[in-house]
Amino acid sequence: MSARASVGGAAYELGEYEAGYREAPRFAEKIARYEMLDEAGVWGWGRFFVSGRDRAELAVAAARRTLAMTGCTGGDVDAVVLGAAEFPADVDSHARYCRTVLEALKLGNAFVLGVTLGRCTTLLSAVHLAERLVASGTYDNVLVVVADRVEDEEKRFQQFAIFSDSAASCLVTSRPGDLAIVATASALDPAALDAAGRFSGQLGRAAAEAITRRSGVRPEEIAAVLPPNLFTPIVRMSEGQAGFRPGQLFLANIANRGHCFSADPIVNLVDRQRADGLRPGDHLLLTSGVPGARVSILVQVR
Repeated sequence: MSARASVGGAAYELGEYEAGYREAPRFAEKIARYEMLDEAGVWGWGRFFVSGRDRAELAVAAARRTLAMTGCTGGDVDAVVLGAAEFPADVDSHARYCRTVLEALKLGNAFVLGVTLGRCTTLLSAVHLAERLVASGTYDNVLVVVADRVEDEEKRFQQFAIFSDSAASCLVTSRPGDLAIVATASALDPAALDAAGRFSGQLGRAAAEAITRRSGVRPEEIAAVLPPNLFTPIVRMSEGQAGFRPGQLFLANIANRGHCFSADPIVNLVDRQRADGLRPGDHLLLTSGVPGARVSILVQVR
């Protein structure tokens, strides 16, 4: 299947302070409340990253790497999609955030879009939107940037993940890039859209089946699945129900990076490449889900 757009310059930025999982606020109290055994190897507990910078600084740091890697200047970018699991509440803060990012990256000609509401699917939703904008011929180079940080340290350690302050970015372009976008898919159960809900293997399987219909690539033919960095049992269960084998899952960053909000698929893509390399022709699945929703993007290494 021919590519509709390409992805290049995948990059990320983590908080500058590294901490061990036992340093998460009220760690012992929380695992007792959640009835979790104190066994790091079972859950994938490891490091997390905290930043003293605001989200705009994190976003700019990641995006600058993307522009440098792709050889683009701010003037080459004709649209930018800014994403966050949670934007500041007031519109004045929205304006300041946009102005800071756009001015720092010299994006004077870019059409600006914001993507949120998807929680941990936000980044892939933004890439999906950018791919459609490029495939339609509306824009040639769309910069996607997401950034999030924990504002209340009481929420750093949760029942499903330990969060890291982070940002990630990539360029979705009509030009040949590192990765050809082969197919995108999403699955939704509005009744299950609840922060306290359960992850659904059915949604994962529905998205995987849609990827196969649109690309002809079967789940077993995918070289690596790059999922969110939730606790290991959750990822193994949800991805297994979606039809993927344990050996396909990139899980190292659950302990190495923590849960980087919606940035996980790009963080994992970059680190998977560093660890094992990417072979031309390989198919990779970037995927993320929350209770009630799943987004997946299939790419092929050029």
